[in-house]
Amino acid sequence: MISKLYSFLWKKFSLLFFSLWSLSAFSQLENIPSNNDTAFLIESKILNESRSIWVHLPVAYSSFQSYPVLYLLDGDAHFKYVSQLTDYLSDYDRNRIPKIIVVAIVNINRGKDLSIRHNTVNGKEDTSSTSLTDGAGKFLKFIDQEVVPQINSRYKTQPYKILVGHSLAGEFAFYTKNTLPDLFQSTIVISPAIHDENISMVDDFSKILQQKKLRGKLFISLGDEDTQKVDLITQRLKNLAPPTFEWDYKHYKDENHFSVPYKSIFDGLKFIYKNWFFDNYGTELMASKEIQKRFDALSKEFGYTIRPTEDFVNNCAYRQLRAGNIDTALELFQQNVKDHPDSWNAYDSLGEVYMKKGYKKSAIENYKKSLQLKPDNNDGKEMLEKLQSDK
Repeated sequence: MISKLYSFLWKKFSLLFFSLWSLSAFSQLENIPSNNDTAFLIESKILNESRSIWVHLPVAYSSFQSYPVLYLLDGDAHFKYVSQLTDYLSDYDRNRIPKIIVVAIVNINRGKDLSIRHNTVNGKEDTSSTSLTDGAGKFLKFIDQEVVPQINSRYKTQPYKILVGHSLAGEFAFYTKNTLPDLFQSTIVISPAIHDENISMVDDFSKILQQKKLRGKLFISLGDEDTQKVDLITQRLKNLAPPTFEWDYKHYKDENHFSVPYKSIFDGLKFIYKNWFFDNYGTELMASKEIQKRFDALSKEFGYTIRPTEDFVNNCAYRQLRAGNIDTALELFQQNVKDHPDSWNAYDSLGEVYMKKGYKKSAIENYKKSLQLKPDNNDGKEMLEKLQSDK
């Protein structure tokens, strides 16, 4: 009896132990990915106060690359989801936009910063002329002369800037295009709260549109609200915008004034980068010449030199390899190592193609370099051991 009881308890204990071990072995808690966010203060001489700036760096931010910058007004309200949105759209699977730095300007007194002030003529406010030294004029000077230079000095930036503003900040973004039309190359204006006393801004915009050398992109959106002011803007765009100035307008009737920003920024970025998309899961074969042609066109469109990313070239090289074009693949893998000397994956891929060509020494050298950069590259370890053991 005691023997049977002991046997029964032992089986129960063994089952419990195995169950707990299984949970420990196969139910590990995964860590939540960290956000690549930081913040700093600007001691503004223009505003005579300290201002908080929040910055989100793209995934795998590298000092060997430079990035366009999205400047976000009302930063404390929109920073979190816009940072996630830019990472999502620039991810390898989507590839709708390049990797972007997000800069959020945090509010202290929103009305003071964003409201349009007018000049005084004979002791009376003149609504036909806006002030450059108070309200929005002073805040724009702060962005132009203090925020942008600080970002350029702290981070690896390209000379392509996007301004995003919603509601009162949308009016400010529109004002910015009128006042300093070349400061931001693209602007996303979301449900702009253009007040009646500032309607002269539309006439000012007409003058900007008539500049022969005007370039850039403008995306305007509106929720389910009064379209009168935005209709005036879009009518001027239809009549006056030169071919070098691209624009689009979307009216989201299923969103209100407060829910419209998310869709607007998503669609606005896709509009700005409508020529960026390349299907990383497609079958198109691209060699060096085709890649160069594609990125020359993007560079011309955005006004700065845009080079293919490591992932892009790596993907093109593997397509060539799968198609049996091993020499074309080798050329692309070699270029990728040259352009991205800090990438373990670039060396790993180059090692693989050298191995397929039978260049054992070169394959070993590149796998070793890959492991120096990423010691836990287990696949690379296995390939290196196999190469070194073969005689």
